[in-house]
Amino acid sequence: MSRSRAVAVLFAAGAVCAAAALGPASAPAAPADSGVVLTGTVVTMDDAGHVWPDARVWVRAGRIEAVAGAGRALPAGARSARVVDTGGVLYPGLIDLHNHPGHAVYPLMPVREAYPDRYAWRYYDEEQDRRITRSAFVLGDPGFYDLGAEMGRYGEYKALAGGTTSLQGADPELASSAPGCLVRNVETARVGPRRAVSRVDLGRDAPEWAELARARRDGVLVLHLAEGTGPRMADEYEAARRSGLVGPGLVAVHGVGLTPEQLADMARRGASLVWSPLSNLLLYGRTADVAAAKAAGVGISLGPDWAPSGSRSVLGELKVADLVNRHALGGLFSDRELVETVTRNPARALGWERRAGRIAPGEVADLVVVDDRGGDPYRNLIEATEEHVRLVSVGGGMLYGDAPLMARARPAAGTEEAVRFASGRTKVIAPDCPGTALPPMSLAETRERLQRALDMDPGFLLERVRGKPASVERIRSELSRCPGGGPAGELTPQDVARVLRCRLGLPFERTPLSPLTTAEDPDWAARLLANPNLPAYLRELPGRYGQR
Repeated sequence: MSRSRAVAVLFAAGAVCAAAALGPASAPAAPADSGVVLTGTVVTMDDAGHVWPDARVWVRAGRIEAVAGAGRALPAGARSARVVDTGGVLYPGLIDLHNHPGHAVYPLMPVREAYPDRYAWRYYDEEQDRRITRSAFVLGDPGFYDLGAEMGRYGEYKALAGGTTSLQGADPELASSAPGCLVRNVETARVGPRRAVSRVDLGRDAPEWAELARARRDGVLVLHLAEGTGPRMADEYEAARRSGLVGPGLVAVHGVGLTPEQLADMARRGASLVWSPLSNLLLYGRTADVAAAKAAGVGISLGPDWAPSGSRSVLGELKVADLVNRHALGGLFSDRELVETVTRNPARALGWERRAGRIAPGEVADLVVVDDRGGDPYRNLIEATEEHVRLVSVGGGMLYGDAPLMARARPAAGTEEAVRFASGRTKVIAPDCPGTALPPMSLAETRERLQRALDMDPGFLLERVRGKPASVERIRSELSRCPGGGPAGELTPQDVARVLRCRLGLPFERTPLSPLTTAEDPDWAARLLANPNLPAYLRELPGRYGQR
């Protein structure tokens, strides 16, 4: 749909609505608390597909108070609000319904074969075990580097750089996952009436299965299901169905091995699907049958899976989905439908449909602003890269964007440079979460700590365990099983290096910290193109970022 055709009925002047389930409308605000008015082209993602050039969005107290098109007045309360001309296109904040943000530190990994399912590489590939599983354990475990908070927050920084405002898959026990800290975490967010629970594996015993069924029945269950092409993947679905897991509130992640009949059954039962095409294709050589899913009426959302085999964010995954759609699906999805997979559809799957996923009065003030490069507004987002992200708002807090725009949109200090592109364009980020248990820490410090840990720096590990008697004793115990035994005196960096090598086979290889954006990663295109399972048409993907 062209932008000129999309300009249609405007909100009535003074339209203000507060969603009842979010609480009562705010009391009249004092001038200092009147919020901000963002101007630009507004892509509402409403039922009618309204797109309004020269529109204004009034944000106050974490919500969208009103939206007005050209020639229409905002409510009187907006008169004292700070006005910020974004010069761009405003979309609802992007919702990533499947990720593992704690693994965002890793670059795209080499893959040697097409695996039959996720169990093959997770449990039976020694190379991937050392490269990812053991490494991530050492980075996050309190007895070793104890960088779980840094890993979690780095995943959220990367999400913000891609316009993401809500993210699935974070550890809900981490301080960075707390409500009010950085992006919304699906598992802890206070948006919808139903709590979301995420699980990677199906239950191993009756109590676990009962717990999963209860999570789906009482809230939302985000569950990896049929991730692979082998025959037992369809069996996974049947086991889940018999156990009462398939129904409203089930968000099935991947679904590569689901049959058309099973997808039709999912639709009848009200379950939804998360599509992760890049990771599926790189690991298994095939992705979910989204054509059958769409034909059956299954709600489809998009998720990049994780950094080691997927896109950096849903903004990147949109480009993959677009290429799959054009080359393998014959244009089955319209551009608007693709954008819905990262806005309206995941909001609906989570039970947030009246609170997120659109730009409308009463919705949470989660917004992303990107450059206006002309043409269709939906294609404008699909083709946008991280450099085109102008501003990201989560709950009305301006957390990331172009330095000049952030200076106008965010009156409080507390930002630092995040990315400087070759063009000279600079993004800044607000890395801290005042009012939460997350201690202040700069992005630069987070990067430095994570890289030292990825290098398996023994001196740094020794620094991290000093003052932790249990951790020191654990390392001594592990050393006693290695050639040469444990040390007679205090631990040395040499001792630490020995226990990492002897007990965990680390370091496995040099692992650079994955940059926040694709433009900063000189090895990404080569790693992608070296994948033996990459469809020929996805060789176009680096070109979407101006790379070869």
